[in-house]
Amino acid sequence: MSNSISDQHKPVNPQSFSFEWNGGFSYLTYLKVKTDVTLSDQRLVINTKNHVLGAFPGRQKTTEIALANIKSLSVAAKIDWFDLVFSILFVVVTFISMSFWPLLLTAFFAWRTFNTCICITDRNGSKVRIPTGSKTAANSFVQKVAQAANQYAEAATAAKNGAPLAAPLVPTTESNKKKTIILFASAAVVALAILAVAAQSRGGFGDGTDNKYVKWVKEGTVPGTNLKMSQVLENKAYFSNVEWKEVREEGNDLDKFVMYQATFSDQGVKVAIRTVFQVFGENHFEAVETSADGEILHTSDWYAFLADMADRYKSANTASSKETTQNEKPEQVNTPAAQATTIPSESPAAKPSDEAAPKSGEVNLKSFVKWSPPEPDTTVPLNFDGEKVSLQVGLDSPNGVKVLALSESLEQGWNLQLDTDAGGGSPFDDFGDLKEGFSLYIKDYDFGNDSVPEVVVAASDVRVKFAWG
Repeated sequence: MSNSISDQHKPVNPQSFSFEWNGGFSYLTYLKVKTDVTLSDQRLVINTKNHVLGAFPGRQKTTEIALANIKSLSVAAKIDWFDLVFSILFVVVTFISMSFWPLLLTAFFAWRTFNTCICITDRNGSKVRIPTGSKTAANSFVQKVAQAANQYAEAATAAKNGAPLAAPLVPTTESNKKKTIILFASAAVVALAILAVAAQSRGGFGDGTDNKYVKWVKEGTVPGTNLKMSQVLENKAYFSNVEWKEVREEGNDLDKFVMYQATFSDQGVKVAIRTVFQVFGENHFEAVETSADGEILHTSDWYAFLADMADRYKSANTASSKETTQNEKPEQVNTPAAQATTIPSESPAAKPSDEAAPKSGEVNLKSFVKWSPPEPDTTVPLNFDGEKVSLQVGLDSPNGVKVLALSESLEQGWNLQLDTDAGGGSPFDDFGDLKEGFSLYIKDYDFGNDSVPEVVVAASDVRVKFAWG
C-alpha cells in the first residue's frame, strides 16, 4: 500500500521554516521563542527552543506530526497577558502625567502584546502551537502545509482504488471574542490595582486629600494667626494650579514630607512657587526647602511671603465683611523670589512710634524698627528664650552696613551677615552701602511658633522690598 502511494505521490522536497516570537513577559520573565519547522514528504518536524531573558537558550523540544494525521490548521491572534497589563498600566499613567516616557512605554508594551499563533491539531485532538511575530509568514506556512497534506491525501485515496476522497484541509482563522474580553478585563483590573497601590504608597492621588500628612499641613495654622494654611495658600485671587502631595526623600523612609506647589499671580506677574514641609505631627511642621521659578531660596523668605499672604487674606475678608465699596489697590506682596513689588506709600522719615500700630497677628513694615542712612546706629532689644540680646544696626567702617548682635550675659557680639551682592536688583551698591532711598526694617518674629523668635531684616525704598532672616 505504501509503495503504491509513493508511486502516485511525488516526493516533496524538504522545506524549512523559521519562526520567532520576539519577546513577551511570561511569569514576569522576558521570554523569546524560536521555532524551526521542516516540511518533508510525509511529516512535519517541529523544533522549539525557549530563550530565557531573550538570550539564554533552554532545552529543545521536538515534535513530529504525520501529514495524514493533521486534522486542522489555523492562524489566531496571540495576546500576551503580562504585556497587556503593562500596556493598560502605562496608558493610565500617560493620561495622568501627560509625559513622554510613559507614552513610549505604552507603545512598546502594546507592540509586544499582540502577536500571531499557528495552531496545528491532530486527529487525536492534540494541539501544537507555534508563536510568531509575523502574520504573513504564518499564513504562508499553513497554506503550504495544507497543500502538501491535501496532495498526500489525494495520493492515498487514489491508491485505495476509488475510495471516497476526504474533505480537503483548509486553513482557518481563529477568533475567540469571549476569551479576548476576559483577558482585557482581568488585565485592566490588575493594572489599576498596581496603580492604586503605587499611588497610595506615594501619598495618594491628585491634591492629596486622602493623605493624613497632607491634611495635617493644609489644616495647620499660619504662624501668628488663626488662619489655616489651605485658606491662605489656596486663595484663588492669587494662586492657581495648586497641588499638595506627600513626597519622599531618597534613602529616608522615616521622615515625612509634604510638597506644596502653585502659580502665584499678581498684577500680571506669575511666579511658580514650591515649598517642602517636614511633618512631625498634626499642626506641627516646618518648611525645609522653598523655591521660586526653580531658584532655591532661604526658608525665611517663605515665612515672610506666608505672613504677607495671610495679611492679604485677612484684609480682603475684613473689607468684604464691612461691605466697603472703596476700590483700594491691593498691597503688593513680597514673593519668595524677592520679586520687586509695590507696597503702600509710607514716609521715609517716619519712625515706628509715628506709624499706626498693626493689628494683632499682622506682620508688615509698620511693625518693624526702621533705620535709614546716614542716621546714627539704631538698637533693637530682643529676647531669645530668656536671653537678652541687643541688635545694633548702622553704618559700618569704612563702608557698608552692619547688623551686630550683642549678648548682655555673654558680653560678646557677632555680626549677622546680609547678602549685599549688588547684582539682581539688590538694594546694595558695589560697596555694600544701601542705595539712595532704601531703609532697613528690623523685627523679631516667631515663625516656628516655638517661643524662640527669629530675626527678620528687610530693605525697602517704599516701592520695592527685600527680606533676610
